[in-house]
Amino acid sequence: MSDTKNLLELYVADKLKKIDKYARPTKASGASTEIGDILNKFFFVECKMRTTSSVTIQRKVWYELLGKLPLKTKKLPIYALENKHKDRFIALDLDDFFRIIYTLYCNQYARGGEEE
Repeated sequence: MSDTKNLLELYVADKLKKIDKYARPTKASGASTEIGDILNKFFFVECKMRTTSSVTIQRKVWYELLGKLPLKTKKLPIYALENKHKDRFIALDLDDFFRIIYTLYCNQYARGGEEE
C-alpha cells in the first residue's frame, strides 16, 4: 500500500483493542523492525486490501510472515483480507484455529457453562 494507513489495518487494530489496549498498526506497515501490520500481544497480523471481488491467500506472503516469527513465540500468525466490497476475512493455520476453539470451549465448561 501507499504511505497512507491501510483502512483494514486501522479496523483490525481497533477490534484488537478490546483484548489489548495497546494494539496499533505497525510503523511503515511491517516494513520496519516490527513484524506484520498490527502490533499487539496475541497475534502477528498481515493485512491485505484487494481491489477485486475475490480474495486469495498468497502463499508467498503467508510464508514470509511465518519466516519473520521469533522462535518459540506464543503469538499466532493471522492474515486479514478485505475485498472491494468491504467483505473482511481472517485466515489462520487450521491447527491454530482448533487450539483457539478448544481453549474457549474448555474455559467455558470449566466455569460451569452449559452445552446447548
